[in-house]
This record gives sequence, C-alpha cells and structure tokens, in this order.
Amino acid sequence: MTRRAQAGLALLEVALAMALMATCGLGVLSAQLGLARHASASATRARAAFAVDAMAEATLGRSAAARDQWSARAVALVPNGQLSVTGSLFVLMWTAPRDEAGPEPEPECAGATAGRGDKACVALAFAQ
Repeated sequence: MTRRAQAGLALLEVALAMALMATCGLGVLSAQLGLARHASASATRARAAFAVDAMAEATLGRSAAARDQWSARAVALVPNGQLSVTGSLFVLMWTAPRDEAGPEPEPECAGATAGRGDKACVALAFAQ
C-alpha cells in the first residue's frame, strides 16, 4: 500500500472510533435520563404514601382540623393531586408521566381512575 492509502485508512479508523464513542455516550446519557425519571416518580410515590398515611393517622386521632390540613397538603404534594375518601379508604391520585403510569390501573385504584392510563395512585385502607 502506498503511504497516501495508509493515511486514508487511519482517518477512516479514527472516524469509526469517534462514531462508536458517540453512540456509547448517547446510550449512557439515555440510561442516566431514564434513572432520573424513575427516581422522580419514586419520590412522588413516596410523598403520596406519606401524605395518605398521615391523613389516616389524623383520622384515627379524631382531629378534623388535622385531617383537613393533611387533605390540603396531600393534594399539594403531588402533581394535579386528587384525594377521595370512601368509608375507610383513602385514594390519592396524581398525573404521572406517560412512561411511569402503568398500562392498567392498580387493583385498589381501578374504580377511582376509571381506566385512565395517565394517572397513578396510592390507596390506604384503615380501620376506625
């Protein structure tokens, strides 16, 4: 091979290595963004579970003011929160990102979500 042909091969190898590195970098970036999305969804679910648990405890303490206070906080803690109380069941629903909401609603929230796939919920039953 001539010296000029070898120089062209080296340039082709460098271009191929750069393309491979860019593809790997995009894959790592995509994985990091997915982890961040799931961490955010997990934090929202934890806040919702905490708020519903606090409401149940306030209800058991027979304090209407505390229950109303936690009801307002629960709706504010999650995006587009909606709280429903049926007997001894608290259900807190919120708008979930499209990829975080499950394809089917959770069994305890099925009646509350009415089959809407963009909602997520936490339900807590308690005995008075």
